Parts: sequence; C-alpha cells; structure tokens
Amino acid sequence: MVEEGMGYALCLDRLVNTTGNSPLCFKPLEPKLEVNLAMVWKKYQIFSRTSEYFLKSVKNEIAQLKK
Repeated sequence: MVEEGMGYALCLDRLVNTTGNSPLCFKPLEPKLEVNLAMVWKKYQIFSRTSEYFLKSVKNEIAQLKK
C-alpha cells in the first residue's frame, strides 16, 4: 500500500528494501525512539536444528553489538 502511495509505514531500519529502484525511503524519527526487544520460548523447548542455528546466530550478533 505504501508503494502505491496510499499511506506511510513505521518500521525498523533496513527492514524494508529502500535501495536501487525502490520508490520507498527511510526517514529516522526524531527524537530517536528506543525499543527493548526480547526472544521468548517455552522453558523446556526442544529446538529443531534450524531453530538452534537461528538462536546461535542471534546470540552471536548480540555479542558483536556489545563489543
């Protein structure tokens, strides 16, 4: 709908493709908004290999951001 000029969208940076021929652009909000996110799962959840890989990747990315 946004691409068709029917409104605006609020989203996180780089969540929507705004490169190349995209008619969309990203404009940060001012003042900057801070958001706390969490990942939650059942206490004794058994993960698939794909889920384990995803969780490991997210943990690695968070560790890199904290450096």
